[in-house]
Amino acid sequence: HSSSACRINEEKRHSRHRIIIGRQSNTVLSMSSNFDLTRPTFDLFTLRSIRGDALLQYNSLNQSEPLRINLFLTLTFTLLALPSMSEAVLGEALSVPGTAASLIGSVGSFALFLRECSRRSRQLERIEKEMNAEFLMVRLPNNRFAERRFGQRVQLKQLRGKKRVIALCGTKDELRHAMVQIRAFRNRLYQAAAIVVPIPTDGSSAIDWGLSNEEMMSTQFLAEADNIGDWVEYFRALKQGDDESSGSNNSALFWFGLSNSGRSFASGAGDPPRLIEILGQNLRPVEVLLETDEKVQSTAENEKVFAAQEKFYAALTSGDHTSMESVFTKDQAEEVSEVIEGGGRIDKWKACLEDGARPEGMLISGGDCLIASPEIAYSTAVEFPPNAGIDSATLLAVQKWAKQGDEWKLLLHQTIPWSPDSKAGGTLRCDCRGCVALTRAKDRRTFGGIVGR
Repeated sequence: HSSSACRINEEKRHSRHRIIIGRQSNTVLSMSSNFDLTRPTFDLFTLRSIRGDALLQYNSLNQSEPLRINLFLTLTFTLLALPSMSEAVLGEALSVPGTAASLIGSVGSFALFLRECSRRSRQLERIEKEMNAEFLMVRLPNNRFAERRFGQRVQLKQLRGKKRVIALCGTKDELRHAMVQIRAFRNRLYQAAAIVVPIPTDGSSAIDWGLSNEEMMSTQFLAEADNIGDWVEYFRALKQGDDESSGSNNSALFWFGLSNSGRSFASGAGDPPRLIEILGQNLRPVEVLLETDEKVQSTAENEKVFAAQEKFYAALTSGDHTSMESVFTKDQAEEVSEVIEGGGRIDKWKACLEDGARPEGMLISGGDCLIASPEIAYSTAVEFPPNAGIDSATLLAVQKWAKQGDEWKLLLHQTIPWSPDSKAGGTLRCDCRGCVALTRAKDRRTFGGIVGR
């Protein structure tokens, strides 16, 4: 009997334990649902429900705007009540001109209140739209040895913590133009754990955008939009908001980028993204870059570009001004000219190649080359300047080449700091005239990132 009693007591203890566990799990589930950041929250200033995470993002990026809204609203009621307050506090009625001034002031203040509320509504709507991108579907690229180019079908929200995303929407010609620069940085995108999702509005395909079957099979950066109709509709909604605020062309290329956390870090309309700046700021490498990384295997024509690239770096590190002049084409690069026209200073090559100014002893690795057309080519490399600090130990470089006769001549050379731990603080652009430097200015923020126009 004692053994039976022990078993009964043991079962009671287990049953009580099971009940407690059940209660704890219910509590956890309840807490989890209570902390759902996407749950809509009613916003008094826009008089509608807003995603909770959209409000959090907006408030973190626009800390002064709610204060302005409250000040304008308080000022409106204060000015309206001023005639009554004057009689109650001062014991005498406000004069007719004073009453008229207070009424005019209250109307003006209320107009400013409505303006700020309208701006808040537009920005919150834009943030919500971009956050809704998490439900769009893509097919990720398979490894290079797979028979099929694309494999797993996932929502963008499933890529958080794994991939950064750049999505572009446009016609065949717009995507073809934008994909040239993206293809030039294809291996850098792979090193940054980033994927590019092109969305055609006219049914065009990767072949129409300039990618060969061989290139598509060998690259790991290009993803495929799944349910293209949903993507096009999503971009159409984004364009409508952009057209209303900026008057941009509804048929122009439109793009946005998402960080590892799923937040938008940049967007633009009309012009394709300037990818080297985005790489330096938002798409940094996920691993430490090595001086021993080999260049990508290439064709005979690519080797001619690499030979020209080696000649450029030999002249740069040795200070050979004559050789540097022979490397460049005589054409002036638009990217350098726009800085000079904007008031920037250019340092001539003679000054750049002097002792103490040139990067003597600099190493390069991981070269890649894209022959974009019979006349234009791009090359990229990772630079390792001598005696560089840890935060700026590596630079990403891109060169644009023009074919002149049988030789490739350098049209533009650009570098930007590129390392896993720090954002780029500036970029350097060079052509036949010399080099101009651009430093990072204060970010102009709207719906969650830097606006890339």
